[in-house]
Amino acid sequence: MRAPVTRSQPTREPAPLEQELVARARGGDPEAFRLLLRPHVDGLAALARRAVGDAHWADDLVQETLLRAVKGLDGWRGEASFRTWLFAILVRLASEPRRWRKGERAGPLDVEVPDAMGLLPPDAAISRELSERLAEALERLPPRQRAALHLRAAEGLDYERIAEVLSCRAGAARMLVLEARRRVMERLGRHLEP
Repeated sequence: MRAPVTRSQPTREPAPLEQELVARARGGDPEAFRLLLRPHVDGLAALARRAVGDAHWADDLVQETLLRAVKGLDGWRGEASFRTWLFAILVRLASEPRRWRKGERAGPLDVEVPDAMGLLPPDAAISRELSERLAEALERLPPRQRAALHLRAAEGLDYERIAEVLSCRAGAARMLVLEARRRVMERLGRHLEP
C-alpha cells in the first residue's frame, strides 16, 4: 500500500469557465458536461492508446474514464485541474484492467491491411521504420514510465501535474520520465546513428 502523498503547494482554483461548467454539469446539464470534456478527449484517447496498446481497448478505456468522471463529478474538489483529474482516472483504470474490461481481447485479424497503397519513398520508409521502433520501445516500458513519458512529451504536463496523475511526488515523476527517455533512447540508439 502506497503512503499518502502530501503536498505543500496551495490548492489550485479552477478557471471561472471550468467552475461554471462543473456547476451546470453537477446540476444535470449534459451540454455543460460535453463542453467540459471536449478539450480533453483527444489527450485521453492518446494516453489510453499508449497505456493499453490496442485501439479497441483504448476506446473502451476512454469511455469508462468518461463514465467514471460523470459518476464522480460531485467528488471532484478542484484541487487538481479537471484535465489532470481525468488523466488520473484513466491511469488508475489502465493499471487495473480487470475492473473495466468486460470480455476477452479479440484476436488479431488474419488479413493484413496495408497502411498506404504503392511504394513508399525512401525517407517515408525510414520514418515509418523509426516510428515502429519507437512504438515498440514505448510498449516495453513499465506502465508508470510509459504514462509519465506520454504525459510529459505528448500532453505537455509539468512534473507537478504528472505527479498528481500518478499519485507520487514531483521528483518521482521527473525520475519516471528521465528513466523512460533513457530506456527509449537505449533501444533506438542504433536506429538513430547516421
